[in-house]
Parts: sequence; structure tokens; C-alpha cells
Amino acid sequence: MSNHQQASEAITLRWIIRLRWVAVIGQILAMIFASALFDVHVPWLPVIVIIAVTIFSNLWLSYYNCNMQESSATMQGSILLIDVLLLTALLYFTGGPHNPFTSFYLLHVALAAMSVPARWLWSLVAVCTAAYAIIFFYHYPVVVGDMKIEQGCPSYSWHLQGMAVAFVITSACIGSFVSRMQRVLRQRDQELIAAQLEAAKHAQFASLATLSAGVAHELGSPLGTISLASSELLEELQRQQASSEILNDVKLICSEVTRCRSILDRLRENVTDGIGESDAEICVADLWKGLQESLPAELIQRITFTDLTHNKPFIIPKIAMIQAIAILLNNAHQADRGLRPIELEISYREEILSCVVRDHGEHLTQKIIERAGEPFFSTKEPGQGMGLGLFLVRTLAMRLGGDLRLSKLSPNGTQAMFTILYKSFAAKHIK
Repeated sequence: MSNHQQASEAITLRWIIRLRWVAVIGQILAMIFASALFDVHVPWLPVIVIIAVTIFSNLWLSYYNCNMQESSATMQGSILLIDVLLLTALLYFTGGPHNPFTSFYLLHVALAAMSVPARWLWSLVAVCTAAYAIIFFYHYPVVVGDMKIEQGCPSYSWHLQGMAVAFVITSACIGSFVSRMQRVLRQRDQELIAAQLEAAKHAQFASLATLSAGVAHELGSPLGTISLASSELLEELQRQQASSEILNDVKLICSEVTRCRSILDRLRENVTDGIGESDAEICVADLWKGLQESLPAELIQRITFTDLTHNKPFIIPKIAMIQAIAILLNNAHQADRGLRPIELEISYREEILSCVVRDHGEHLTQKIIERAGEPFFSTKEPGQGMGLGLFLVRTLAMRLGGDLRLSKLSPNGTQAMFTILYKSFAAKHIK
């Protein structure tokens, strides 16, 4: 159960408790005024017992609500059912259908329509209908002064029968329309919460883009200096015929600096300039070729690649897709340092293009799976990562109408499924 649903049910229970106190006060005042002003003979003993049961049950509910801090639809439905039975007992001793407060059955139906599931609602409607039928035929008559009020003349009997029919129809209409409105409101609340979460994620991405722009700007100058200095050092060592070990180390520095500059260039093109990458018509073979060019040979050798798209072309952002898949493969490589294979499977179904990466490392905990994709959340050792990889993959998936889901494999390992919608992009370019 979500926190939002728990909070909603707790609020509903508090209002039910308040309404029950109002009902107790109203019942006491109604009995006193009916007896004092209209000389109605009130059967005080059963009435006091019924009101006492309501008071004590409400005291227990108040204690429960204060100490347990939880509620449920079952509890709320049970409370409303008990209240219907108490109201029926009260009406039984105070005139049955002649009592104008039979309309309070409709209040319970409305409360049920707003607070409990459909099975409880229609059960309560059935109980209210049965209770009304019982008090219609079996009840203690109202005595006003020396006059006993019974059905009397035929017109009055027809009036009571009409009220009974109207009660059944009205309770069904209230249950149907109010519950329908409540479902619509709940759906709108869920959509609003989803929109707020989406806005928060976009805000995070905008903040990350700003941070990336600052990082790209700050790292540009020192990387340029390192690149120039390492190139000059390499030329000097080659002239001096330095040992091959030193030359290989300097060449590695040069290649890594070039790689860093390439990453910063892509960052500037796709984020800093705010232009983004255009979609291109490619097939999965193009993605695999791009992965082979960008990933280290050690990782490529571990990948078992399965293409289930039958060379079908897709219109998608090529570079972004390659980067996203590379992030998932790198994570799988780091999760399992052994030589066990890493499975990469790309397939499509209807409008969905799916990329699945499976490793056979240690299981992730459920808490880590739930938090994976949050910016700057990482399980790696300090200095091994900033926790932005899965965040970027998830953001790309959401931007392309898909999702990123992590799950456990049996007996060990983790599966990452990255999905996007591709037909919508194709349609956009075909227009």
C-alpha cells in the first residue's frame, strides 16, 4: 500500500469518528426534543443502550486511530456496517418507516461510496435495503400523547411504500454516481502525482545538465594542457629512444586524454549546446558496431550478443542508445569480475524496442534495486563512479517513452531491461 493511500485512509477514519460523535449528539438531542416538545413516548432503555454502544465503540476507534496510525478499507467498511445495524435498531424502537431519520441510511451509502471499495459499497447498499425492509414491516409504533401512529389510511400506506421504493433507487444511484466520481478523482490524483514525479525528474536532469556544462568548461583547459604536454613528452622520449615500457605508459596517457576530450565534445554537443541528437534510421547491427568501437576489448570478449530484430530498421537516436547500452554493459562487467559471459539481447515487440543485459554477479538487494537510477547514488567504491550512469539511462528511456527496470536472476545475477518506443519516432519523421 502506498503512503498516499495510507494517508487518505487515515484521514477518512478520522472523519468517520467525528461524524459518529455528531450522530451521537444528534440522536440524544432528537430524543430529548421529541419527548419534551412533541410528547413522543421514547423507549429510553433500548435507545440509551444503542447510543452507549456507539459511544464506547467510538472511544475504542479514537484510541486505535491515535495509537496504531493505520487504517484499512476493511475496517472502514466494517464500521459503516456496524453503524447501519445500530441505526436500524434505533429506528426499530422509534417508529420504523414513520421516523423521518430513515434518510440517514443514504448518508452511510454516500460515505461508503467515497471511502471503501466497490464490494463493500454494494454490500452496504444491500444491507441498507434489507434493513429498511425489516423496519418497514416490523417496528415499534410511535406513540404521540395518547395516539399510536400506524399506517392508517390507504394514501398514507401508498406514501410509505413509495418512500421505500424511492429509498432503494436513491441508494443505488448515490452508490453508483458517487463511487464513479470518487474513482475519477483518485485517478486524477494518481496522474497528478505521476506528473509531479516526472517534473521532479526533469528538474534533476536540468540540474545535471547545468552541472555537466560546468564540468565540461572546467575540464577543457586542463585536458588541453595535459594533451599538449603528453604529446611533447612522447616526441622527446621517442627522440631519446626511451624504454618501450615508458613509451607505452605515455602513449596510454595520450590515448586516455584523447578519449576524455571525445567524451567532453559529445557532452558539449548533446547537453551544453542544448541542441541534442537527431534521430537516425539504423539497425541493431549499427548499434553493435558502435559498441565494439567504444567498449574495451576485455568487455567485448565477454559479451554474448543476440539480435532478435531480424535486421529491422529503427528510427532512434544512435549515439544516445549506444551510450546507454554501454553503461549497462560496463555496470555488468564491474558487477562480475570473473570470466562468466555477459548476455546482451535486443528484440522488439509491437512498438517497443527492448535491450536486456544479464550478468551473473552477486544479487542486488531490493533496496538498491528501488534506488537504482537516482542521481549520485552508487554502490561502487569511492572514485569508481558518481552514480550517474543508470540515471542517464533511465532519463533517456523516459524521454523516448520507455523505462529501465532491474531485477534479480536465479540463482545469481542481475537483469537490466532498457525499453523505448520506436514507432512514434518513425511516424514523426515519415510525416
